[in-house]
Amino acid sequence: MRKYFFIMACMAFGPCFAQNERIDSLSAVYEQSLEQLSQSRQEVADNLSTQAESVILNPYYFRLLVPSTYYESSMRQVLGLDWSPASGENPLAQAGNNSFTGDGSLEAHAASNQALAKLYVMQPGLVLRTEAVLKETPALRKETNQPVDAIIVSKLSEKAVATDIETDMLDTVALVVKKPNFWKFSGSSSLQFTQSYFSENWYQGGENNYAGIGMLTLDANFDNKLKVQWDNRLEAQIGFQTTSTDDYHKFRVTSNLLRLTSKLGYKAVKNWYYTAQLTTNTQLAPYYEKNNRTWKARFGTPWYLTLSVGMDYKYKSKNGRFDLSVYLSPLAYYMTYVDRLDAVIDGNLRERYYGDMYGITKANKGIYCPHSFHKFGPNFTVNSKIMIMKNVYWTSRLYFFSNFHSTLVEWENKLDFTINKYLSANFYAYPRFDDSSQRYKNDKKHGGNYLMFKEWLSLGVSYRF
Repeated sequence: MRKYFFIMACMAFGPCFAQNERIDSLSAVYEQSLEQLSQSRQEVADNLSTQAESVILNPYYFRLLVPSTYYESSMRQVLGLDWSPASGENPLAQAGNNSFTGDGSLEAHAASNQALAKLYVMQPGLVLRTEAVLKETPALRKETNQPVDAIIVSKLSEKAVATDIETDMLDTVALVVKKPNFWKFSGSSSLQFTQSYFSENWYQGGENNYAGIGMLTLDANFDNKLKVQWDNRLEAQIGFQTTSTDDYHKFRVTSNLLRLTSKLGYKAVKNWYYTAQLTTNTQLAPYYEKNNRTWKARFGTPWYLTLSVGMDYKYKSKNGRFDLSVYLSPLAYYMTYVDRLDAVIDGNLRERYYGDMYGITKANKGIYCPHSFHKFGPNFTVNSKIMIMKNVYWTSRLYFFSNFHSTLVEWENKLDFTINKYLSANFYAYPRFDDSSQRYKNDKKHGGNYLMFKEWLSLGVSYRF
């Protein structure tokens, strides 16, 4: 009876023992392939000292170390399906059983394919996934999915050259230390012309004239990219116009300005700066009244000076189309100076004229001196530059000062139409309000009208640097 049970048990468990024998045989083949690859790799490493070329690690080794996957390219290359008859015998087949030559890349490729082929044929149940599933994995690089037809060997260097740092490098390398330059200098200049002609019988009449105006702007700005900014601007304008109805002068001044603005700021938060500002301006050339020798203004008369402390808000768009500066000062010092109080007409002294015209009078509230007047009050200045469209810029300056007795407001506007690098057209509009002049208060013609206006349109040459 026991014999029958023994025979039945052998019949039942026999296939399992046979299956285990196949697995053991497959494992032995797989381990033998890995051992051959390792041995071949070691042989190549041992021969590196005698080889001129560098050894590139075979990219197909990873296939033997990751979970079992069916690679179609391995089977096609083992079966010779990737080689055309015209090209001759399959080079992977010529490689033999992992007999490495040269750097061993081609033979290692063939050996890894043979090991995978044995696994697919003898034990397909151990293959967990296909190459199509592997390609869906985001971590796999696309170039790894493509079959490799040939291994390209790249050289890092033809020949290593020994270098002595103390003897070689010091003679050929010069160390240059450059300090950062926080200053930025720029400027613009222009020379504009206008011309008017009227025939003698022109029904409305008119005066022939030629007019020209020159403008120069220089900027020197300091910015250490941390806290401190120092902006400096020097502006100069001088304009002349021919006249045939003036008995004393062939030319009359139409525009006359020399102004310096300096702002020193320390960053508070974001776009706000603690700022001290200096603004001073006068005129370049004397201006004479029509048909007499009386001059109303010249260099130093009048001379204006403003000193203030406050906050400055600065903003500049990323595309460079809009630039804004808003300076606010709760307390500012304002001074007006003239070098002579009396008017001179044809060599004779007249009544005190200049002091009253420019607000240097005891009637105004402030500190009166014979040649100057001093007052205190709030002040703000708004400077902006807007690119309306390509090659069309609007530059504006709005200035305000008041001591709660008299007020000065200036609003300068300039439209710059850039035609090309050297040719441009300008439109200039300048309204001004000043109620400190006693002359305008007492003048029957201008009494009470403190709003003044100046405007011109011109075409000429310009240059920016």
